[in-house]
Amino acid sequence: MNVFFSGLFFLSTVLVFGNFFRNLWQTWSRLKAVGAGTEENRLAEPSRRLTQMLLGGFLQKRMFKDPIPGIMHFLIFWGFVLVSLGTVETIIHGVTGSFSLSLLLGDGLTFKLFLWSQDFANFSVLCAVGFAITRRKMFPPKRLSSLSPAAKKDAYIILFLIFSLVLTALLSMGAKTFLPRPAQLDPTQLPLSHLLASIIGKIGAIKTPTAWSMVSEVFWWLHIIILFSFVSFLPFSKHQHLIWVWPNMFFKSLKSTGRLRPMIFDEEAESFGVGKAEEFTWKQLLDGMTCVECGRCTSVCPAATTEKPLDPRLMIHHLKDAFHDAAVKKKNESQKTLIGDIVGRDELWSCTTCGACMEACPLHIEHIPAIVDMRRYMTMTEGEMPTELQSTLENLETNSNPWGINNDQRADWAKGLEVSTMAENSEVEYLFWVGCAGSFDERYKKVSKSLVKILKKADISFSILGKEEICNGDTARRAGNEYLADMQIKENIETFKRYKIKKVVTACPHCFNTIKNEYPDFGYQTEVIHHSELIQDLIKRQALAPNKQTQELEAITYHDSCYLGRHNKIYDSPRDLLKASTKADLVEMPRKKENGFCCGAGGARMWMEETLGSRINVNRAKEAISTQAKTVATACPFCMTMMTDGVKACGKEGNVEVKDVAEIVADSV
Repeated sequence: MNVFFSGLFFLSTVLVFGNFFRNLWQTWSRLKAVGAGTEENRLAEPSRRLTQMLLGGFLQKRMFKDPIPGIMHFLIFWGFVLVSLGTVETIIHGVTGSFSLSLLLGDGLTFKLFLWSQDFANFSVLCAVGFAITRRKMFPPKRLSSLSPAAKKDAYIILFLIFSLVLTALLSMGAKTFLPRPAQLDPTQLPLSHLLASIIGKIGAIKTPTAWSMVSEVFWWLHIIILFSFVSFLPFSKHQHLIWVWPNMFFKSLKSTGRLRPMIFDEEAESFGVGKAEEFTWKQLLDGMTCVECGRCTSVCPAATTEKPLDPRLMIHHLKDAFHDAAVKKKNESQKTLIGDIVGRDELWSCTTCGACMEACPLHIEHIPAIVDMRRYMTMTEGEMPTELQSTLENLETNSNPWGINNDQRADWAKGLEVSTMAENSEVEYLFWVGCAGSFDERYKKVSKSLVKILKKADISFSILGKEEICNGDTARRAGNEYLADMQIKENIETFKRYKIKKVVTACPHCFNTIKNEYPDFGYQTEVIHHSELIQDLIKRQALAPNKQTQELEAITYHDSCYLGRHNKIYDSPRDLLKASTKADLVEMPRKKENGFCCGAGGARMWMEETLGSRINVNRAKEAISTQAKTVATACPFCMTMMTDGVKACGKEGNVEVKDVAEIVADSV
């Protein structure tokens, strides 16, 4: 390669890669400029962030939840990492005209290992991408078949570019194995490249060293052209996630996925929540740019599964659309409305905030905060919400509970049980936070009584707040009424401080999550334990001794509460106490633990009618019934209500009973 071509190659390389990094920098700058919403400190605990980024990026644990595509993606990723070493060598060779890593590494074992790695990596990527193309074309999973035509086209372009990139590399290297020394590469160090090149040689009747040299040169130039095309196209492709995934994982929230950050109320603000793209934060817009639209979030979403308008993949794509619309708008040019033109209202109200989307996403995208931020705008700025939810919020505001019952009756369930209030006795180990359901729902009052029986049997000192307890704020927050939630939370915190509460036990995962993960944002942190954890601990240290023989239950299946399980990683406690307190077999549903399926009540959906698609609770109840279990165990008041209604809807009310884990234990002590 003469000086002219070397110079031309150098200039082309600078232009291509310069344009690549310029486009990335422009996108990042626009994200920071458009995303004017107040973002939290995303730089705290940098070592932990760096660790989670490297582990998530290189090990790709979440990808293997779907094993076949997980392996495919793993091979492509790690193959690409290794192939990149060869790409660097190729570019330097193009600039200098004669460079080879053998000049630095010598002809010994190190260079041989390099050649073997290039041979294996290129071939692995070739096979994995070939499988990916075939899979998308011949037997696509449902989550891919629903992609838009533009997204499908984008994917095929990227896959064909990668396939061509590694194929030309293999053929260029393989052709060199047929050259005479000293230009020859050892066929034993490039066996796969040699094999592919030999096939080309037979097809084209290539025999002379001159012909093989020409073949190697042609495929080398094709490789360079494809490489430059790939680098030029990538910043405009949805596959730019290859770049954005790294900062997205580094800047992900380190707190529980069940936690919503509080709003900062500005008395002079014209609106609250997010009603336009500029009110999102840069991290939320970065989520939009990171999404590769793989659809893993959509495939596990209870709303999408039951034909609701919400598609988590599309929701994140909305963020990207809103960002681009805001970034390119011209002066005096009308901009699409975020809620209405870009995001549908029914989409936003369909979300149960179960977190399945966030658990499934291999790129750690945060769906729920963006959805709730837009709900806040609809509720607090527009006053736009489902009619039944409006009634619920009015009940919360006037009576401090969703049922609208006079809050003075909050402790009536405990009459005759000799349960003290904190006003009567605050020198206790635990505050039993009963919650609205445990206080007012006729069915769940039985659970409150069962827990009282257990605590007394184990000689645990506790009191309740009685009428001093008001709703924890979960419903108002997830309904978008942050102002009401703010008042409820602060009033409860004042009560906690007055009695110097050190430990809280509750049977409601929503109360548990809010007090544990969200109250610290308001200046109060205390030890919070779910009743299943406490009961398990009491059994473990023999403070409670269940008698399995008193139980006449047959097979039991346990339904994971999203706010206890997925959002707070409590999976074993409920199962362990069931095993310890009954001789019945514990039969698991296919969708369990972190992959559990929502009952449909979270995200304030408990108080809204389900008029679109099929019912989420019926979908889950059918799965529970299919296990042949006679008892469905729950550890959440919302789950109990929804599963009970689901069993009734399936016509199995007389055959399958829904019980809280505390009730099952209480029956055995």
